[in-house]
Amino acid sequence: MSTTNVYLSQYNTTLYRFLADSCTNIKSVGNPVTHNFRGYTRGAWMKDPLGIMGAETIFVMESYYSRKVLQEFENMDMFKAGVARKTYTLPYNYDGTGAVVYGPFLYYNR
Repeated sequence: MSTTNVYLSQYNTTLYRFLADSCTNIKSVGNPVTHNFRGYTRGAWMKDPLGIMGAETIFVMESYYSRKVLQEFENMDMFKAGVARKTYTLPYNYDGTGAVVYGPFLYYNR
């Protein structure tokens, strides 16, 4: 996806407008396929962009408030199978779905 950077001098703000991908056109959309079912309909799942925790490692925080459990899955196949490699108990409950794993650190709202 390409980005266009437009400067709005009257507001002294930068606006990013995302342009449509010109390389692909969606031809059709099929019926949804369930690969895994989690106990909650809301939550967050993420990967470490640096790959320090493993290039394929997936981290999951179920729900979006009053929980303090982070699950680590080795890869997408283990995530689909529901087999966690490790479960972390956080020192505080998290609030919201904006958590981020960056290197060996987890950033979240409490």
